[in-house]
Amino acid sequence: MNGRIPVILNPAARSTQAAAREQAIRSLRPEPELFLTSAPGEAAEIAERLARAGRPLIVAAGGDGTMNEVLQGVCRANSALPAGAKHTALGVLPLGTMNVFALELGLPSADIAACWRMISGGRFKEVDLWLAGEHYFVQLAGVGFDAEIIQETPWERKKKFGPLSYVMSAMQVLTRKPPVLSVHVEGRPPLHGSVVLIGAGRHYGGPVPVFPKADNQDGLLDVLIFRGLGGWEFAQMLRAILTGGYEPAEDIDYLQLREFTVTSEPAAPVELDGELSSGMTPVTFRPAAFKLQVAV
Repeated sequence: MNGRIPVILNPAARSTQAAAREQAIRSLRPEPELFLTSAPGEAAEIAERLARAGRPLIVAAGGDGTMNEVLQGVCRANSALPAGAKHTALGVLPLGTMNVFALELGLPSADIAACWRMISGGRFKEVDLWLAGEHYFVQLAGVGFDAEIIQETPWERKKKFGPLSYVMSAMQVLTRKPPVLSVHVEGRPPLHGSVVLIGAGRHYGGPVPVFPKADNQDGLLDVLIFRGLGGWEFAQMLRAILTGGYEPAEDIDYLQLREFTVTSEPAAPVELDGELSSGMTPVTFRPAAFKLQVAV
């Protein structure tokens, strides 16, 4: 691949690991071209500018939040290209609290140098790309419970407790009355529940394959609707994870869909790729007009 590969890093100025992460990236070979962000949304702006300039690959260095920001910028630029034009690809250098998409791609999150060798090796994979409203996502989405957990998990708590911070927030959210969610699919009566989890890939929120049969190249989203928010629903999900698939059940609906809309009363938050979206319900999930190339 000609030229230095641009890497967009959120240095997380409040983090004691910031300087070490930056130095680790600068020491990689082949040497990347490093871009540091200083404010929310800047990673998307930098990525879009680089993609519009024709850079063939842009790498997000950080957690799922940085990845999703860079994804927005890359996809906005790719969506403006004429038919047949070469798209900018996305690379992921996992450095955050949760790195679900990197896990799905089989990248070695514990070894930055090994991960960089894979990313810079010139090998790419085409995966499905999705829209929730006007926002892109590539790995997972959720409405209600898990989005509220992310909403309730401040940066300081993630810094101190890591993945455990999400469990602490879940305990808080479980004390509240959940919204009533409705999933609308053309040609079917609406399905109702308290939680909607959406997977483009097998992994959701960590190394657990919540969607054992999901495939990020099949053009379908795997959708779980929890009719309640109790232990029995989670027990059925655990059984599906252990046995490799979901069976018909009274407390969970499992579907594979290309397009659907989620409404709620009251309005509920939405998360995309593990980060809180700026949108609320109602929200329509649908395939993007093009696929995404990712470095693997």
